Amino acid sequence: MGKISSEIGTKTVSEGDLEAFIFKVPDFDRLTASGKIDFFVYYLTIESGESGTTGAMIRQCFSALKLTPYSNIPAYLKDNSSKGLKGKQKFVLGKGQYHLERSFRQELETKMSKIPNTPPSNSYFPLTLFDNTRGYLVKIAAQAAKCYDLGLYDACAVMTRKLLEVLIIEVFERHGLSSKIKGPNNNFFYLSDLIDTLLIETTWNVGRNARQSIPSLKKMGDQSAHNRRYFVQQTEIEKVKDDLRIVLEELLHLIDYPNWK
Repeated sequence: MGKISSEIGTKTVSEGDLEAFIFKVPDFDRLTASGKIDFFVYYLTIESGESGTTGAMIRQCFSALKLTPYSNIPAYLKDNSSKGLKGKQKFVLGKGQYHLERSFRQELETKMSKIPNTPPSNSYFPLTLFDNTRGYLVKIAAQAAKCYDLGLYDACAVMTRKLLEVLIIEVFERHGLSSKIKGPNNNFFYLSDLIDTLLIETTWNVGRNARQSIPSLKKMGDQSAHNRRYFVQQTEIEKVKDDLRIVLEELLHLIDYPNWK
């Protein structure tokens, strides 16, 4: 339950980022398995910046989202890399990897443009909390807030979970204690262990309210990311908003980005 990323090719792609992406796709869950492949190719080659994609990489996207994969992904990619009976080409094959054909990419982007392209509000938490922090944190915070604005509460919970994970890691890095949250393979702990280690560390003192709230925020994100029958309700998100702000301010205070060179 603690793992939030899957290996795709040579790159580790966050399940949170993938979850947030599919919420840009109208009625994604109603698409056929082949229709999902089209958007996975877009995600990997456009959103994630991979040089191209393969059948194995697409299969990992299905796995990351706990979806039943298309029966023969390599055949689908190959069959749609040239103009078939319908005269439509979706992909271009080059150096063993697939890319989106230009006009088909525009077609997918037209479908995704149905999601309003408005900036995130401060309704979920004040985005100004992340002023003078790091660009990637501003981006994660903005995605969480935008998902909240659009009523995409499962995506909001997943991005909130990612935000907490990054902040906890940076608390330890800020104080030169990152070795305490790494295993023998030098990878960071899963979030549950990150939280436990954060709360027992004596270098700082986490306030009582934040101490009580962090595990419940993690649980909500876990359920949204990994439980296919669980969907966060607006009332649940509303209940944790105040707790979330307390936790964010606590972690940001411990890090003290303006004085972290």
